[in-house]
Amino acid sequence: MDKLTNIDNKYYFDFYADTNKNNKESFNDALPIGNGTMGAMVYGHPTKEKLILNEDSLWLGNKNRKRYNKDFIKYYPILQKLMQEDKLDEAHELAKFLFSSPKGECIYTVAGELRINFYNQNYKEYQRILDLDNGLVKVNYVLDDNNHIERTYFASHPNNLIVINIKSDYPINFSIELDREKIFDSIEIENNDLILSYKYNNDDTLLIRTNVKTDGQMNIIGDNIIISNSSNSTIYLVLRTTFYNKDIYEWCRDKLTNLDYNTILEKHISDYSSLFNRQIFKTNNNEINYLYNFSRYLMISGSRINSQPLNLQGIWNQDIFPKWDSKYTININLEMNYWNVFKSNLAECSIPYFDLLKRIHKNGTILAKEMFGVEGFLAFHNSDIYGDVAPQDKYMPATLWMLGGAWLSLLIYEYYEYTLDLEFLKEYEYIINDACLFFENILIENENHELIISPSLSPENSYIKDNKVYNLSNGAQMDSQILRDLFIAAININKELKIKNKENLRYQLILEKLPKIKIGSDGRIMEWNQEYQEYELGHRHISHLYALFPSNQIKDNKELINASILTLNKRLKYGGGHTGWSKAWITAMFARLKMGNEALKSINEFIANSTSKTGLDLHPPFQIDGNFGIARAISELIINDDSKTIEIHPALPDEGLESGIIKGFLLKGNIIMNLEWDNNKIKYIELKNNSNKSKLINLKYKNSINKFILENEKIIHF
Repeated sequence: MDKLTNIDNKYYFDFYADTNKNNKESFNDALPIGNGTMGAMVYGHPTKEKLILNEDSLWLGNKNRKRYNKDFIKYYPILQKLMQEDKLDEAHELAKFLFSSPKGECIYTVAGELRINFYNQNYKEYQRILDLDNGLVKVNYVLDDNNHIERTYFASHPNNLIVINIKSDYPINFSIELDREKIFDSIEIENNDLILSYKYNNDDTLLIRTNVKTDGQMNIIGDNIIISNSSNSTIYLVLRTTFYNKDIYEWCRDKLTNLDYNTILEKHISDYSSLFNRQIFKTNNNEINYLYNFSRYLMISGSRINSQPLNLQGIWNQDIFPKWDSKYTININLEMNYWNVFKSNLAECSIPYFDLLKRIHKNGTILAKEMFGVEGFLAFHNSDIYGDVAPQDKYMPATLWMLGGAWLSLLIYEYYEYTLDLEFLKEYEYIINDACLFFENILIENENHELIISPSLSPENSYIKDNKVYNLSNGAQMDSQILRDLFIAAININKELKIKNKENLRYQLILEKLPKIKIGSDGRIMEWNQEYQEYELGHRHISHLYALFPSNQIKDNKELINASILTLNKRLKYGGGHTGWSKAWITAMFARLKMGNEALKSINEFIANSTSKTGLDLHPPFQIDGNFGIARAISELIINDDSKTIEIHPALPDEGLESGIIKGFLLKGNIIMNLEWDNNKIKYIELKNNSNKSKLINLKYKNSINKFILENEKIIHF
């Protein structure tokens, strides 16, 4: 991340991204804009501008495919028996034949490019600006000593438009073109609008349409719009697929009528700032401020009601066939995208996640019946826009991991914990209960009378036994940790709604028989239920510490805390955290362990090694989950409310965050917190109870706990 100049939450960059099509890495240095469904990466080149365009429903691959292996149900009991008899070679050989066909889900793909070519080459005083308060990107520079150019870019949620305004003191000339790297059907001209169309998946269509308003002259040559002698021009752009609308031509025409730039800009700023300004985060550490507030900007820009949830790259992808298909990877990555959404006071931005979860549940119930012969629902480790959750790829360390649906379902209860929205709980409780029902049906008892999943995996690691490398196991520690959270959440939901008492009794019995967190002979948390040596000592996944973070099962258990520290240190010793999202996870774990100095060191390593010049998380390539994971880690340094106690500054480092003001932090119980500190000492705390229930508050700061009743709709100052 480049040195940041921040003035009133406007961040100034003195460089632009290289628009040379052969320089794919320059994409990471562009700046994102988005309105949930439409996204663009702004390169900011002064003479050869390029915007990479995305639409969140553009996925390649036919929907409703039955990809699961129809012989799985016959051979799954045999596979279980081989595992129980410790015939690992035979079990792995059989498992190779139980993967899905075709092996892959749908692929998220880039929509196209908008190029703006400016004819004057002589510029100076270049600036590219990300205005976080107003949701704008700006490019400023000077031509020929006295012609000031200002370009403004934004994606409007109210108007469903991407907008580019180009102002100059004196007239300039430029041209506009639409393109797609490969495979599109036509570029047409209608009423001086450029229209790119692309038919895909047999019966789906993408449409990109531009409209230009200018005070200059406009001509069409081929598929280019030529603008001459303009001092004020605005390019309006829409993208749409038939996933959302049958008549996308009419939809796009409608969005491009009655256009008034100032009105659209005003509505955009009002809409965006109504979300962003709910929270203020400002400390003496400029880089941490940027990382945190940038993550909120990305959430508002990439996940809105009636859009799709954020995939591996959100709505900012440059490739026809991106790495890992830019899908929803649900053995941590999709979950991490929403780790900080509630703390950020952006609960409604999580709604697309739950819309997808409904589709996942529908398909997961089919898999439960036809692959396992049981009721309930499950999801393997990936999904796509259609909620396909059959086994993905033919990759033994990950493909048959079946806890994706369980982990995803936990956000249902977390949403309720923060908002206390009972109607939401009523709408979604069936999903989490169906996840419990599936595991109730497939858990088996081992020789220690524990209930385990067999065969199981620890994503995406392998272990060594008898000098051979294996993946499948009789239970992994992450299994029981996720299942413990799942069954506890279901019990709590059912109590809140006063339903399913019989189920709760059964869930409680299952909880009592789940394996406890185990410590190995070397003092570390065990990754599998048996003590194996991991094949990759520095593996990016640290699945056996799920109980530490994002869960809170380890809490104040000193033995498990010490074992967790040893586990983290060994992973780091051998190169763990080498991907951006993994480093963000490790940072959150250090914060949860109240090791603030280590957490700050980890944040600095994330900045140095895992971010682009503009702050985007690099896996590599760019992968957005680390931006949200690091924001949650920053939150954990300042406030922890994952138990019955609200703890202030549980992991504040000795140096680096000495002062700060935060306002509008949402805490569990629908409580809003405002906080100010200076010289590492609290100056001011304000708590507001936004619910209709009084609450007993345990407020911890350093070694003292203040207990009091916070009445509904009341504010308490300290």
